[in-house]
Amino acid sequence: MRFTLVSALIASLFATSALAGHNCKCQDSNGQYNELTKYCCNQQPDFTDIYYPGPNNQCTSPGGEINSGAFVQCCQGQGVGGAFCWD
Repeated sequence: MRFTLVSALIASLFATSALAGHNCKCQDSNGQYNELTKYCCNQQPDFTDIYYPGPNNQCTSPGGEINSGAFVQCCQGQGVGGAFCWD
C-alpha cells in the first residue's frame, strides 16, 4: 500500500511537470498558424504571465505556466496536426 501511494505521488509529479511550458505554437508539417496560436494561448488559464505574441509569434509564459498538453489538444481540435513547445 505504501509503495503504491508513493509511486502514484511520484508519477503525478512527473506528469504535472511535463505539462508545464514556457513557449508553444500551433504548427505541423504544413507550417505555423499564428492566429490559431493566439486562440489557443487565450484558452489557457488566466495567469498574468501568459501572453501572445512572443518574439517568434508564440504563446509564452516566463513562469512556465503553459499547459502544453492542453495547448496541443487545442491546436489539434482546430484541425492542425499539433504544436511545438519549448523552454
